[in-house]
Amino acid sequence: MSVDESALVAACQAGDLTNFDPLYREYVKPIYGFIYRRTMSRGTAEDLTSVTFMKALEKINTYSPRKGAFAAWLYRIARNTITDHYRSRRDVKNIDDVWDLSSTERVDEKVDDRITYEKLSSAIQDLDPLKRDIILMRLWDGLSYKEISDIVGKTESNCKVIYSRTMAELKLTVPLTVFLLLLLSPPKL
Repeated sequence: MSVDESALVAACQAGDLTNFDPLYREYVKPIYGFIYRRTMSRGTAEDLTSVTFMKALEKINTYSPRKGAFAAWLYRIARNTITDHYRSRRDVKNIDDVWDLSSTERVDEKVDDRITYEKLSSAIQDLDPLKRDIILMRLWDGLSYKEISDIVGKTESNCKVIYSRTMAELKLTVPLTVFLLLLLSPPKL
């Protein structure tokens, strides 16, 4: 972290909200990426990123370092914002199974082989929501197991086991090229 996060949060909690700007600048890109990779829509990701930071600013007094890192608190807000977004959509029957690839953007154009991309998308979509979140947070968001555990409310050890078992399952169920694409090619922003 390049800013003195704890001092900035304390200043915000004391009423000086101008100190939120450096926190926003530090986290806006990773939070946007986190949301984008779950919605695959630039416009939706921009909107939900805005909502996430508005909620964080409004609720800054509820943050406590004893409950976890500031980053994990922000990611939880982002995750809940995504959930709220899909709950508000009337065309979604099961919020846990949403993997929105219906935006006007052509994400698959960044992948040479459309068939491989479709297999990757299908493999990710078919995962249990918790497994999907842990895999995406670890591989594409680059979060540590500690950060992931704080976000999803599981122990660090449990997150490691879920990640390991899910990766083993994917190795057996998807072609090698798809598995390598999962490991090496998060969507470009």
